[in-house]
Amino acid sequence: MIDKIKLMAENFNPEFIEENFRWREVEIDDEEFTELDIKSNKYLQANITKKSRMFSLRMLLTENFKTGTYSLSINGSIRKWYFNKNSRKDLNYYEFIDCIEILGCKLGLKKGKIWKMFKVTQLEIGITLLLKSFTNDILDCFVKYRNAKRDDKNVTSIYFEFINYNLVIYDKYLEILGKKELTDLDKNIISKYLMLRFEIDINKVSIPNFKMKYHKLTSLKSNWNNLPNELYKYLNAIKFVDTISKKEVINKNNKPKISNNIFLRWVVYSYMKTNGIHKTIIDFNEMVLPNNKSKYFVDLMNVYKSNIISEKDYKAIILCELKKKTDRLYNKGNIRYINT
Repeated sequence: MIDKIKLMAENFNPEFIEENFRWREVEIDDEEFTELDIKSNKYLQANITKKSRMFSLRMLLTENFKTGTYSLSINGSIRKWYFNKNSRKDLNYYEFIDCIEILGCKLGLKKGKIWKMFKVTQLEIGITLLLKSFTNDILDCFVKYRNAKRDDKNVTSIYFEFINYNLVIYDKYLEILGKKELTDLDKNIISKYLMLRFEIDINKVSIPNFKMKYHKLTSLKSNWNNLPNELYKYLNAIKFVDTISKKEVINKNNKPKISNNIFLRWVVYSYMKTNGIHKTIIDFNEMVLPNNKSKYFVDLMNVYKSNIISEKDYKAIILCELKKKTDRLYNKGNIRYINT
């Protein structure tokens, strides 16, 4: 559930980590430090363990010459760091607790102390779903999220981008494979399954949407039970249009009757089929419309849907798989432990 994370501790005592890690001085280009006088600070970087770069956590120790104090930030994928591999396995609650406690131990902290020392400044919440008889074409069906910029330049990934957070949907199996040549087994798996990864990448946890629940490490732990609802809420909020079903209601060989706006709806639908739904949405967003633009967008999508016979309710299947997966991760024992 929790993947990448950035933790920050102020007024950190560096004695233990200065002696037990190999540090190198670096120049910093990080938005969190832009308000500081960079010339008054010294930045030292190290990895928390001697793992490969993909599975390591980066530490940044900042010395403030003016105040004589230190701050420590830790950044990376705690999921990959904990499992020491690039897999689709998600951290459950017990593994998350264990991961943070191991991290605290490596920093020379007493058991339990890390929770109160660190705040969360960036966070990635994600889950991987194994879908049968799905292909990458399903990504094309996620068409719009509020007024976010939609980026599909990478054909295996979809991004909905805001300044402070992004929603990302991509093929996890292809990410695991990387650039290696596909084997016959890989091709067989890809033809039968889709490992759909959905992530909420929060670049600034201090914004109102997330601050109360996740800005402190202790808050993140106490609000663990809220993560499934968070994933469901944001995934469900993405506008989904079935662009892969082939069957059409209208027979193009017959002229539609010019009554009850049927002809106009057919003209709009024909434009959408010719130009593609995403080009249509871009054109729609550039139009100057009166208030209640969201209603006009719903009407536009309904024109498309009314001319297509969906072979399956794909979004319902995805949301159902999301609930089943989170139910497995959040068993009764898990919940009892959280509430103690």
